[in-house]
Amino acid sequence: MKKFKIGVLVFAVLLVIGGGASSIVFYQKLEAEREASEVNKKFKYDGSDELVLEIKNGAMVYLSPSQDDYVHMNKQGLTFSNNKSEATNWDIQKKDKQTVVTIENKSQKKKVQPTVFSFNDISDDSISLRLPEKYKKIIIRGEKVDVNVDSLSLTQLEIQTTRGSTNVNNVSAQSLIANGHHGDIYVSDAKIEKNMALNTTSGNISTADSVFTDLEMKVKNGDTFTANTKGNVTIENQNGHSDINHTKGTVSVNNKNGDIFYHSNNITHDTTLETTHGNIQMEMDKPSYNKNKMDLKTEYGSLSIFNKNLSSETNFSSNKGDSLIKAISKNGDITVSELDPDDTQYDYH
Repeated sequence: MKKFKIGVLVFAVLLVIGGGASSIVFYQKLEAEREASEVNKKFKYDGSDELVLEIKNGAMVYLSPSQDDYVHMNKQGLTFSNNKSEATNWDIQKKDKQTVVTIENKSQKKKVQPTVFSFNDISDDSISLRLPEKYKKIIIRGEKVDVNVDSLSLTQLEIQTTRGSTNVNNVSAQSLIANGHHGDIYVSDAKIEKNMALNTTSGNISTADSVFTDLEMKVKNGDTFTANTKGNVTIENQNGHSDINHTKGTVSVNNKNGDIFYHSNNITHDTTLETTHGNIQMEMDKPSYNKNKMDLKTEYGSLSIFNKNLSSETNFSSNKGDSLIKAISKNGDITVSELDPDDTQYDYH
């Protein structure tokens, strides 16, 4: 019996060693295949004002500035084919001041993994595009595309996706538009001279550390979030929470089903927070409360101001002040809490 147990143990050890060795060999072959499948292409800037990028098939797309007058494409991923016609390619068409680049992405569709162990996702598929900062307008379109834009400077940036996330970081533009059906939208460290419009049917929208004239967020199913922004904010949210932190500018939030959290000090602009089914929680410094007009209303909820519960009241107003801070909830509580005048922190709720 003892010999049997030892035999089983030895067999198990050999199985683990063999499986590990086969997995290492497998991944070495995959790395070689990945290098063999890499695609590099470029074309010289042709004088167009507008660049349209049409992404066919799914991909993770990265956009960043180039250091020359060329548009560079680097495709990485697995194709498992020696046929060059099956490699990712692009078609370039120029008409007047517009250049349309259609990228046909050939990606590995079947799942490939070792028979014993799987260390990580090996079916990575990414397209990196480096663009000269001579285009005034860039449009990105795709169905199953994750878009990542970093450090571009231009007049207008427009992103249209059906399924996939959008990440925009450190972009300077006059206008930024991002429309998605199923996917999150994140914007950070952006400097938008005029308007920023972010819309998604199902997904979260977030903007942080950004400056703009007007920001409009629209979401049907998802949460909205802003932090450390300067400019006017308008949010329309049908089903989800809205979270506004440290903003300088007018604020207008209209929720249908979801809570609203407002966290800001030194308030000098009109603020309107409305929800049908949800609570409203406001955190502000007392000088902002004293120097602005307040208008709080709830039909089927309670009011609380600086830990004072106005249990018998559903309305509260003060008419002395510069700007108007307005909060309305039909089926929810409204709470005003004290915030330090020097507060710069925020949390995700």
